[in-house]
Formats: sequence, structure tokens, C-alpha cells
Amino acid sequence: NLPGPFWQMREWCGFEPLCMLFLDDPGFVEEMISTWSDYVADMLERLLDRVVVDSIHISEDMAYKGASMISPRMAEQFLLPTWKRWGDLVKAFGVPVYDMDSDGNIDGLIPLWIRAGFDLCDPIEVAAGCDIVGYRRRFGRRIAYSGGIDKRAIAAGGATIRAEMDRIAPVVRDGGCIPGCDHGMPHDISWPALLEFGRLWAEMTGWL
Repeated sequence: NLPGPFWQMREWCGFEPLCMLFLDDPGFVEEMISTWSDYVADMLERLLDRVVVDSIHISEDMAYKGASMISPRMAEQFLLPTWKRWGDLVKAFGVPVYDMDSDGNIDGLIPLWIRAGFDLCDPIEVAAGCDIVGYRRRFGRRIAYSGGIDKRAIAAGGATIRAEMDRIAPVVRDGGCIPGCDHGMPHDISWPALLEFGRLWAEMTGWL
């Protein structure tokens, strides 16, 4: 698991100052990205030359409930080259899964992630308007998904969680989807509700 360039710059600068830098000092943003891109690429080359890795997971968390934190156009200009550089490197070493993590509404980012070579994205947050059923119609099998089950439905249990599982079942059956909670399990999910969800999940995925 590695911080992506947006995540790492946010650690260095803070969120609001970073967003202002994209407008006020894009050259400095490019310098920070270049530094992080080179560092991670060098580290990956050393690591992947010695270790067999099943997946590389990039954390960005760069979307709000309604949209990405910077525009898709900015993400294409500043971030896509690094995502693609790392993706090409990962694939050259035979890593089977290149995975992107971001909460929030990622509608405008998925096309860029497909271009960058990502195989998978997660957690597909339903409360932010993300819908793996709609994504499968829109993007076909060009990218896979992990997550996508509304945490609020898990907490509600009963008919609500059954309807939620039925909603995503066509994508699970079609392949390229590992269903799961669309974020960390919140505190309002009771133990009985969790057990019910686990049983439904096992039935959907063929374990029961």
C-alpha cells in the first residue's frame, strides 16, 4: 500500500493549502509530484525485483460526497502521468492487480484510472452517489471493483440489506467485483446485523 501523489502532497502541505497551490504555484506542485514519483518508482523497482507481490494499492482519498477534490482536468494534467508511470512499472514486473483507493464520488476519476492502467478501484461509497451497477454499464469490464455495499443498509438489516445485496448481485455474477462494505464498518452496525450481512455475502459469493 502506497500513498499516491495527491495523498502525499496533502500530508506535506495540508489539504486547503495544497488545493490553492494547484492554482497559485503549479510549478511547485509539479516539483513535489516529480520528487514523489521518482522516489516511489525507484523503491518499486528495488522491491519488485526481489519480492513477488500480489497487488499494489495506491491510496488517494481525493473525492468529496459530490465530486473529486480537484477537477478531473487537473487530475489528468498533474496526477495521471505518475499513476500511469507506476502502473507501467507494476505491470512490467507482472503484478496482477494495480488498485486505486478513494472514498467519495469518483465518477469523474474512473476514466482517468482506466487510462492509467488500474485494474481495480475501491471502496465505491454508495452515500457519495457511487454505483457499481451504473459503473458496469458505463465502463464495461475495463475496471473491477471492491466494496460497493451501502454501510447504512448493513446497519438497517432485514429487507433493506437484502434489497441492497440484490441490487449489486448482477455485477457480482458478471465478475470483476469483490462485494463488501463501502468503507470501514461504522459503530451503528449491530452484531446480529453483521451476522446477517455475512450470511448474505457468503450466499452471494458461493461460500454457502
